[in-house]
Parts: sequence; structure tokens; C-alpha cells
Amino acid sequence: MWQSSILISNYYNKGNVLKKGLERIDGIYFAEGSQGRYASFDIASKEKDRQYVKCRVYDLISEIILNNVKLDYIMSSLGKRAINPSVCTLISSMLYYDISKEERIVKKVLDELDAYCLDGIVNFRLKNLAEEWKELGNIIAGTLNRGFGEREVYSLALYMLGERKGTSLFIADSKEILITNVSKGGLVNVPEIYHNKIHNIINAIVKYGASEVVIEKQNIDKELLSALRNIVDVKIL
Repeated sequence: MWQSSILISNYYNKGNVLKKGLERIDGIYFAEGSQGRYASFDIASKEKDRQYVKCRVYDLISEIILNNVKLDYIMSSLGKRAINPSVCTLISSMLYYDISKEERIVKKVLDELDAYCLDGIVNFRLKNLAEEWKELGNIIAGTLNRGFGEREVYSLALYMLGERKGTSLFIADSKEILITNVSKGGLVNVPEIYHNKIHNIINAIVKYGASEVVIEKQNIDKELLSALRNIVDVKIL
């Protein structure tokens, strides 16, 4: 049997994101606890599932670090600036810029460990990356301070996104955010890292490199539709 543990501060575990992620992993057993301002998870799998479960745990930890934690570092450089759809698109384009390289770095660090303290990993082993994330925030802040209008902010975000993959996403009307990958089938995992539902939808579109979004006519939110038309082709059924 493979066994390990994960420790995460309540600050980075907003919405119990770690537990929700663990619940999605087939073949894992876990017990939740708390240590002061930290949540702790003892995790285990049968030996036959070891490799699969470890890979999924690495995916989950990387996702939390490169979504939630990275965004927090970027936002720390923006102060109390209001986030609207165009600014959200720009932030998200920076959030996922060079994400494949960063994921390799994070997983290499995880592979050197037997237990995983997310805060310690970020503060010490990923210190250089964290400094780069702060600098991304400074770049965004500097750009916005030049007084660019919404159109210019969207244009910069699209430039950062580069060529997209021809992915089509379908947005369902629901209390929760349900987005289906029409190109590949199945629901996509939507990181709920912003406080605003529309911003989380925009972020998911950026994350998955969508070039087209499909929405049913009766489900259209005017603010969301206006934002989407600036970043993807919109098809209304």
C-alpha cells in the first residue's frame, strides 16, 4: 500500500478545494484532519493503484498551486483594483502563460518528496517561480495604469493567448458552472478561483484554449455574452 500526507493552509484551501479534488480521484483513500490554521489529509492507495493515484495527486497539487496560489501572487501586485471581464481575461492569459513549463517544474519538486506541504513547497522550493508570479502582477498593474480602454486590454490578452487549439466548449445554465468539451466529450474541470461566476467561466475558456463557445439561447447572460464575444467565436443555439 502507498501512503502519504498533504498539508495545506486554510488560506490556500478556500472552498475546501483540496478535499473536493481528492474526492475526484479513483482508488484513493483519505482521512481529513486539522492542525491549527492548516488542513491535513492522510492519503493512501492499494499497491496496484499506486502509480495512477500518485499521478492524479500530483495533478491536483499542481492545479492548486498553478491556479489558486499563482493567482493569489498575481493579485497581490494589483492591490484593490476592481476586476471586470476584460481585466479578468488579461489576468487569466498571464496565469496560463507558459503553464506547461511550470507544471513540469512543480511535478519535479513533488517527485522528490514523500509528503506534501503546499505552503512550504511554494515558499521555499518554488520561491523563484513565486517571484516571477509577483512580477506578472506588476506587469499587469503597469499595463492597466497606462489607462488602456477595454478594447486594448482584450487585444493584449488575446495576444498573450496566442493561437488556440480549435476547442469548442458548451456552457450549461446551472447554479454550478458546467462546461462540456464538445470537441473531446465530457465535462471540464472549472477552477473556481475568482469570486465572480462570470470571471470563472472566462478563466476556464482561457485555460482550455477554447476558440468557440456554444450557449443555448434561453441561457444567455448579457454580461457574459458581451465578454465572450471579445475572446472567442460564440455560437447560440
